[in-house]
Amino acid sequence: MKHLNKILTLALGAGVMLTSQSCKESYLDVDHYDILGADYLTESDEHFEDGLLSCYANMNQMINEDSMKPWLWFSGHPTMDTQATGWDKSWLTQSWSADQQEMYAEWRRLYDGISLCNKILELCDQNEGNISKEMVAKAKAEASALKGFYFFLCCQTWGNVPIMKVGQDFNDLPGNQNNAVEALGAAIDDLKYAYENLDWKPSNGQYGRATKGMAGSFLAEAYLWRAYRNGNKSGNDADVQQAKTVLKDIIDNGPYALQESFTTLFDPLAWNKESIWEEVMDEGDKSKEWSGFHTNAHGWTDNYAANPAGNGGWGTLYLSWEWYACYEKGDKRRDGSACTDIIDNWGTYTDRITGEPLSQTAKSEYCHGKNPYQDNLKGTAHSFHCNTGGDRAPAVWSIKWWRTGKNTWWSQIWNPAHVYWKRYADVLLTYAECCFRTNDASTGWEYVNKVRKRAFGELETDITGLNNKYGQYYFEYFTREKGNAGLDFNADDFKDGDNYKYPIPFGSNMDKYVPGETYYETVKSKLGFNVETWQVAMIQERRKEFNAEWTLAPALRRAGLLGEHIAHNYPKDATPISELDNYPWTPRSFDYNEDKMDFPIPAQELLRNPNLVQNTAYR
Repeated sequence: MKHLNKILTLALGAGVMLTSQSCKESYLDVDHYDILGADYLTESDEHFEDGLLSCYANMNQMINEDSMKPWLWFSGHPTMDTQATGWDKSWLTQSWSADQQEMYAEWRRLYDGISLCNKILELCDQNEGNISKEMVAKAKAEASALKGFYFFLCCQTWGNVPIMKVGQDFNDLPGNQNNAVEALGAAIDDLKYAYENLDWKPSNGQYGRATKGMAGSFLAEAYLWRAYRNGNKSGNDADVQQAKTVLKDIIDNGPYALQESFTTLFDPLAWNKESIWEEVMDEGDKSKEWSGFHTNAHGWTDNYAANPAGNGGWGTLYLSWEWYACYEKGDKRRDGSACTDIIDNWGTYTDRITGEPLSQTAKSEYCHGKNPYQDNLKGTAHSFHCNTGGDRAPAVWSIKWWRTGKNTWWSQIWNPAHVYWKRYADVLLTYAECCFRTNDASTGWEYVNKVRKRAFGELETDITGLNNKYGQYYFEYFTREKGNAGLDFNADDFKDGDNYKYPIPFGSNMDKYVPGETYYETVKSKLGFNVETWQVAMIQERRKEFNAEWTLAPALRRAGLLGEHIAHNYPKDATPISELDNYPWTPRSFDYNEDKMDFPIPAQELLRNPNLVQNTAYR
């Protein structure tokens, strides 16, 4: 039993993301053992399940007590739609380096997760009869899904990565030179096995565990990444066909559906029907604690997203005015995603698509100068860009991540959050992409428009029911927390007489809706895109839907569209920092380099493993 005579370190700390749909209890609330021997795991099905659950421990990205880095950095900042200041600003300009802490921490997190999964898979293969066949089958499928997920993230992030097989550990990893296609093949093998052997519903009804939908959605992504690595960025080949088949199965047979309202996707309520794979940061009654995992999950998350000028945030996550101004009138996704400073001087700037004054297209009724889920923003600078002590950052803040946390240090920091790794909307848009790539444009537009129509409120028909379900939470939260930490909450804002009232009104804006195939012809012409209309739709719909989530930059890149996005949504701009207070757009001086999007192999790992070769752009 090679390596299995060694102790298995089981970090049973991932329970925050994994809940029972029926009773909301964490299913990782098992007896805690810092170190468990392999013999313990094979004593019974119950013990073996404890070992299987350890595979989930590396789902959470705790980097220096930080639950947002590095995936916001890998998946958001390279698009320039999310922005930062200070040393994090390098992630906007492709100036990251091999010796950055986040680079190595993420590498170690993912390979630690792969190693844990391999140990479980080795026990499955060497089972001597103590564990039931049913348990072995479940564990093999679930561990394969997690291993495939971790390794797929390695493949899309670094490209050429060592393949850690069952029976290997960090001391005998092979080389990685020019193996990006081979590595994706290994991820595909694991994800395909899981997809073929898991159920749609999670084991024991415990949401957060791997499912057929989770494995299938990442399997489809892996196929498309392999097409990209083989030089097929936007055309058709066998991998695109296989991705299309898997995605159609998820659509036709999976239990998923679009949430009625986009705005409610980020409310701190239970697992929703659009969620295929996510971490739920929620610790129930720990709202006034500042310790342990609560600090990481909630403290850093909302403080990074919140307005730092008077609201107590650090402001690491900003959103660009280019992104904020890209929405059509009536698209509810913008108000459900961000709030802005009060802008006193709109100048003579115009919308780049419609030509209308920017004050008419980029000034929200509900989110201008306030976070609608809380009280008004405090200490705002009343300009397009904030002065952060030398840097300038757009005065636009994500309310996907900053819903209830009031950012009063050491006291009221409660901010449950959804970390979506895969939403059903992503499956629909990726399926649409596959349809376009396989010469089925009519079906492609059909699925693009499903996502677009939800954005314009087509599914928001039961307004009373939606208000009662989602408005009630905010009323009760503000009632309970009134006066906490000296803050003045107004619960009445969330109730109108006997009825609950959601901060952003529900209802249809379909009178403003234009089909995607028509609208994006205009966008293509106005912004000068040099790709097909459907590719313009993929760029714009993804950035509208997935800003500040973990899928944006990777999806644009493997479709060959990230460079096109940078070139036309962020044209070269030499405006000096001193002029940005009353200037909405983002200066850009760097030239996008596709090769740099294979991030550098961490310097520490190159020193540790002589078999590795640095990626081309960083040699």
